[in-house]
Amino acid sequence: MGSQKDIKNAFWNWPRKRCCHLTLPICYDITDEMKERAEVESKKREPYIRHHFDVEHYNSFTRNVIGFLGEFAGCVMLGVDWKTNIRPNYFAIDRLDAAYHGKRLDIKTETISEPPFSRVVSRKIHDDEPYGRRLYHTGQASLLKKYDIIVFGAIERLELTDIRKWCPIGWIEADKIRTYPQGQDGPNGIRYPFPAFQVKTSDLSEISELLKLKT
Repeated sequence: MGSQKDIKNAFWNWPRKRCCHLTLPICYDITDEMKERAEVESKKREPYIRHHFDVEHYNSFTRNVIGFLGEFAGCVMLGVDWKTNIRPNYFAIDRLDAAYHGKRLDIKTETISEPPFSRVVSRKIHDDEPYGRRLYHTGQASLLKKYDIIVFGAIERLELTDIRKWCPIGWIEADKIRTYPQGQDGPNGIRYPFPAFQVKTSDLSEISELLKLKT
């Protein structure tokens, strides 16, 4: 039997088909070039960014890198050149991540351990179980007016050197975010790591619909 890494690589390289009763989504490559550039941009942005919450699994710098990787891979998904989309500076942190057919997009990337990573990105997870909802921090509510669309995606929670894919989960119009329950307490006694608008995964539109949008 091959190594764990070989098994993981084989898993991701399978064509889109049913595996373990899940239909795998189309995910996008994260290249070494993207990682190198994400680290450079994270160092440039770090003095200007204020995180709204802390997590145990990644430090502030790595979280910045993850965010950039999501932006870069999201651009690839949209057919936008991720290199030319990089900002010249970060004096103002919160700006659209990408523009697509006249729509202003914010790309939110979370990391999720396996399990339940595959169930989340394949949208086979129930809204009312842990990781069943996509979280938009209430502290960023004032930024929603800057966007037309919020795209949610995920990366499997691994060491940075082992990360190879970004998977889109779905998208929603920015002005709908505020209609969802907010706070740290979720359904069935779930306690979220920060106060957030709790968007049901089942309510997200399919990425294929986003890619059909026209001006």
